[in-house]
Amino acid sequence: MRAPRPYSSGQFHFTLGDMEVTGTVRSVEGGFVKQNVADEGAGGMFMKMKHGTTLEVEPITVEIGMSQVDPVLRWISDVWRGNYRRESGVIVHADYNFCARFRQEFVNCHLEEVTFPSLDAKSKDAVVVKLKLRPEDVVFEPAGGERIRGFYKEHHKLWSAAAFNFILDGRKMDGITKIESFTVKQGLKPLNIGGHSMRRLPQYEPTNITFPDLTITQSLNECTDIFNWYMDVIVNGKVDELAGEHTGAIEFLNHARDQVLYTINLFDVGIKSFKIPKSESGKEDVKQGTFELFVGWMEFDSDDARLYLEA
Repeated sequence: MRAPRPYSSGQFHFTLGDMEVTGTVRSVEGGFVKQNVADEGAGGMFMKMKHGTTLEVEPITVEIGMSQVDPVLRWISDVWRGNYRRESGVIVHADYNFCARFRQEFVNCHLEEVTFPSLDAKSKDAVVVKLKLRPEDVVFEPAGGERIRGFYKEHHKLWSAAAFNFILDGRKMDGITKIESFTVKQGLKPLNIGGHSMRRLPQYEPTNITFPDLTITQSLNECTDIFNWYMDVIVNGKVDELAGEHTGAIEFLNHARDQVLYTINLFDVGIKSFKIPKSESGKEDVKQGTFELFVGWMEFDSDDARLYLEA
């Protein structure tokens, strides 16, 4: 009897609720039930006794090329505005012939983290955003062998890691060469409700959202305004008269750099640090300055997200 062909790690299908996720899903992992273990001492014994305690579903990590996934961006926009909602979805694992063999359905999922990659003027990569999803339940079952297929729009927005602008207080900053990767985190509190429902897996409720600092690199000959701001506020201890009122934005552009595709608006922006990276003799690279900004909160904005929120 001929042995069945193994499943392929490159053949899978990912759906999220009724969202049509038509972009390139680079990878999917996680989403299995895990038992937590406690160890306890027993009298004078030097060894500890271990036993299982609570259960939880491990987070699902999804990497998506952000070219055709406006519904996902709307979900991000909602969560960042405090409009929390749970989504459910399915991961279908297939064999080498693209026939579905195993279904992994995740239920009542929170958007726990969103990680944007580094934006670099020298990069040739497309932007791939990493989502960390926290489901409250998961169902495993064999699939029926149907062929999986992707969905692609005829026209889609190209999002390059090299095409971006950085705006501070309404003015485009010249000489910005890099914005380091950053992650927005949604706090979740597990509630082991148990009781008459005999529910073994915890329910999660959202708490606070943590917006990260930004690390930005700029050509040193363009750093005058940032350096003066750093000297006034941090070195000389002057009161920032616009404290709490500085705003900014990261604009993601198309390849021609003549259209803004998406914007992350920044609020309550302040200067945190400034430095000149390592200098080496014999190097002919352009001298750079690196500064850190703290951000009170962010707002994800796109034409599609605005239409969705206003509907």
